[in-house]
Amino acid sequence: MSSTNEIVQPGHITTGNVLEDLGFSPEEIREMEMQHDLFVPIRAEIEARKLTQAQVAKILQIHQPDASLLLRGQLSRFSISRLMQFADRLQLAVTINVTPKAESVKPKQATRIPLRRTELRKQPARPLATPRVARKAALA
Repeated sequence: MSSTNEIVQPGHITTGNVLEDLGFSPEEIREMEMQHDLFVPIRAEIEARKLTQAQVAKILQIHQPDASLLLRGQLSRFSISRLMQFADRLQLAVTINVTPKAESVKPKQATRIPLRRTELRKQPARPLATPRVARKAALA
């Protein structure tokens, strides 16, 4: 059990974006965000209709194993265009909005947030004696 007076050292420094911390490029991150934005309403519609995997496969015109992957959120297996087809087959409207980037907006600077360790070990007050040193001390 750690005392409240111990200084907490961060385990590592994070930028606040897990995908960026894992080493994904900005383009890959944007693609994953788009896949997720398409997946959320698709999943909500499937749950609202209480569809089984077999029914999902039939409606989306895919194989049942692919329906299983979709329902488990394995989005890397599906392209953005394929997810758009799924939304269309579920009678969901998809809109795409493209606008120029504002020139005044600077690229987002990463905020460095220290990650706290969940469990800290108590550091011994003095180094533990090795068996040989302890034996010599006991003989003296």
